[in-house]
Amino acid sequence: MTSKLKDLSRIYFYAVVITPGAVLMALEMVSSRILAPHFGSSVYVWGSIIGVFLAAMSIGYFWGGKLADRQPTLAVLGRLVLAAGLAQTLVLLAGARIVAALGDLTGGSPTGTLVATTLLFGPPTAFLAAVSPYAVRLATSDLQLLGGTAGHLYALSTGGSLVGTLGATFVLIPYLDLESILRLLLAVTAVTAIAAMLSRPRQERLSLALGGSLLLLAAVPGTMTQEAGLELLANRITPYQSLRVSESDGVRFLHSDGTIHAAVIIDSREPWLDYTRQAGAALLIEPELDSFLVLGMGGGSVGTYLQQRVPGMRLDLVDIDPAIPELARELMFFEENERTAVHVDDGRRFLSGKPDARWDYIYVDTYIGHSIPFHLSTVEFFREAKRHLNPGGVLGLNLISNLENPFAQGIVRSISSVFDKFYVFVVPGGNYLLLATDRPEPPGRDRMLATARRLDPQHDFDPSLEEMVGYLRDVDFDLTQALLLTDRYAPVNHLVRMGGSGGQALRFEGVAPVEGTAPASPADTPAAEAPENEPPGEPGS
Repeated sequence: MTSKLKDLSRIYFYAVVITPGAVLMALEMVSSRILAPHFGSSVYVWGSIIGVFLAAMSIGYFWGGKLADRQPTLAVLGRLVLAAGLAQTLVLLAGARIVAALGDLTGGSPTGTLVATTLLFGPPTAFLAAVSPYAVRLATSDLQLLGGTAGHLYALSTGGSLVGTLGATFVLIPYLDLESILRLLLAVTAVTAIAAMLSRPRQERLSLALGGSLLLLAAVPGTMTQEAGLELLANRITPYQSLRVSESDGVRFLHSDGTIHAAVIIDSREPWLDYTRQAGAALLIEPELDSFLVLGMGGGSVGTYLQQRVPGMRLDLVDIDPAIPELARELMFFEENERTAVHVDDGRRFLSGKPDARWDYIYVDTYIGHSIPFHLSTVEFFREAKRHLNPGGVLGLNLISNLENPFAQGIVRSISSVFDKFYVFVVPGGNYLLLATDRPEPPGRDRMLATARRLDPQHDFDPSLEEMVGYLRDVDFDLTQALLLTDRYAPVNHLVRMGGSGGQALRFEGVAPVEGTAPASPADTPAAEAPENEPPGEPGS
């Protein structure tokens, strides 16, 4: 009987030790989804998360060891876990509001990311990390066995961390909304604290009552604050992004990490965003568009808008996140037909996996906010896309950044090193449409106008093709100082953050809009440029 009691006591103790590690790592994985709507999910966000969690864990280890030497009881360990639960309530009740305020105050800068991460996740991480050294002190009765005891407990704690990491990645984030995840983690923390403090129930009455209150709070839905002014229809976090669908003034919006990714007018089911209506400018270069590939599906607006106006056109839509086509079908009025195919895949992997597939028009709409997939912005990617174009085909990119932004300049420079001809169209509302082609005789403005006047009666574009010709800009593409983006070096998030500073500004010249042409120069070849663009360190690192 005594042996069984000891075994149960040991299991009970191990559970109290393992659980905080699981909660800590699950909280780290989920933290990016809280930050993303106002700071994106760039390398700066993940760098802040990892750095803050490591710093807080170091503080927790140090402090937990000191405290364990003074008060080595399981009940006090429970109070540490309880303190972590109290810190988690700030994340649950006010996390979204705090992140929004700091995002507005700092303009979504890396500094703001670091401050928000420290404020919200530093305290709970430090308290949870303090459990491990405290547990080692409680479990050690013979100093000669200290090494083995510490190794055993840290192995168990690491096992809990592994469960938390994999559980959050493959179970919690794909299947639960953000609030449910935070409530679940708070509940687990509260139960762990209560279990530890029950070793001294009379002395810990107040702490046990507080732990019960946290457990009750975790059970109450609807505790997270939400932004006012929008009717929220869906709020999902996925392994790739935070997604929201909302309505306002007759328009339905799909948000990705806080950035509007698609918008549809509810009554007409037509796209609300200007850039989705201007993708048809590719007809000015290739009037016979029979096939269209969109990388970055969004709400499906770009593809369906063009397909509805070009009878018989085959449409392929690709998105890495399976939640995107689901929400597009359910809430964004997207409807498939026999000429439409939706593919859940990474855009570049999709292309490389279909070596024989060809399209007349490939459109890239994956540059969202401050979270840019660098592998879809490099010379190597543009070469891959070029291999999948039919003769005379067109590559299109939606650029939301200002043309004086070093990122936009790097994109233009990289495309110009792959394609013979490119065009830049200004889109009302702040976007730019970049089109590139290798047609033997690429059209100039006069030929585009003639094509537009011939095609406008056949289609119903708004704006019309003739109006789109008016958005074409003559740009002096002196891009010898722009960064050539390659798979070896493409610091796209840094370039976006640089704003209008640095780089060689793209200048509009003259009154009459004419297409731009890149200078023919040896410096425009990837082989010549790559070495000077290498980051510090070994070549190719």
